[in-house]
Amino acid sequence: MENAFDYTLEKAGLDDLDTVLYLLKDASKWLKTKGLQQWDYYLTDMEGNLKEISDSIKKGSTYLLFIENRAVGTLTLENSPNEWDCELWGSDADEDVCMYLHRLVVDREWRGKGLGDICLDWAESYCQENGYEKIRFDCLHSNKRLNQYYQRRFPLKETVHIHGVHNKYEKIVAEPRKSGD
Repeated sequence: MENAFDYTLEKAGLDDLDTVLYLLKDASKWLKTKGLQQWDYYLTDMEGNLKEISDSIKKGSTYLLFIENRAVGTLTLENSPNEWDCELWGSDADEDVCMYLHRLVVDREWRGKGLGDICLDWAESYCQENGYEKIRFDCLHSNKRLNQYYQRRFPLKETVHIHGVHNKYEKIVAEPRKSGD
């Protein structure tokens, strides 16, 4: 899908933390109005989640999507699994050929304009360009609409019952590395 926006995706810095937090909280509030508890911890326990978010920024793994100099989205793309990924993916989390996508959010004012696709396209390209074979992420099973959106382009790998019910997605984005590469 061709987009009609001039945009940039840039690494977030610690000075962008408030912007990232705003986008996450705003998405959480909207999800709550839809009867979904996805990300409700950003409303009830932001302090408990702040370290993970700021650590991702410090590692250079969090990005902001800008249109007309305004941050309208964010995503985190980690090159190693965090504690949640290890629990969710089990022994598969040991693979060093995967990147893990977290906290993909688009500002509600920009909903339906293809910005999620822009972020996902960019994440896939980033993985390919940096030698990763797969991209992985998860979504609450109860968020039917978001799962339908993801399943248009990502294979559903598995549904698991860990701290609720989650759908795991994994897509091969590059050919496997050859031995000795």
